[in-house]
Amino acid sequence: MTPQPATRSQHAPPSHADERMALRSALGRFTTGVTVICAQSPDLHVHCMTVNSFASLSLDPPLILWTLRTGSARYETFSKATSFSVNVLAETQIEVSRKHAKPPAEGFSVRNWKAFLGGCPIIEGASAHFVCKGHTEVKKGDHVILIGEVTDFAEYNHPPLLFMGGKYFSGSSVKPL
Repeated sequence: MTPQPATRSQHAPPSHADERMALRSALGRFTTGVTVICAQSPDLHVHCMTVNSFASLSLDPPLILWTLRTGSARYETFSKATSFSVNVLAETQIEVSRKHAKPPAEGFSVRNWKAFLGGCPIIEGASAHFVCKGHTEVKKGDHVILIGEVTDFAEYNHPPLLFMGGKYFSGSSVKPL
């Protein structure tokens, strides 16, 4: 017997909003890491945002990608950035993730980084960081894929913060099968 989807009614056809929420729920079953992307604007303000759509793209050349909603209040800032950092958050950094999940009222972030590399903020206590120059944008649907070339990176011995189904998880409890 085939299992029935948990979020769909078998009686009434789903509305567009119902389908969208069902799709979001199904996509949320994929566990991701949590990153904070940071860039410095020409006016020297630092802009940071929480992102879980980060992925490696290529080792040669070293490329990563992340996505951003084109309707985001931060779209203009990040689409114009010539460099940015990706900070892979540690399991102890849930509050850092929450802090950067919404744009700050003043438009830029308060200081919570430990240093600048290549003009990009590096967040203290992260599991890893990547500094990227330039980017290519690929617009699809309501998002843009931003591709950056990795120019510097470091890995630290901190278990990562994970996210699935709207909840945070500890990377230290993840065990190989």
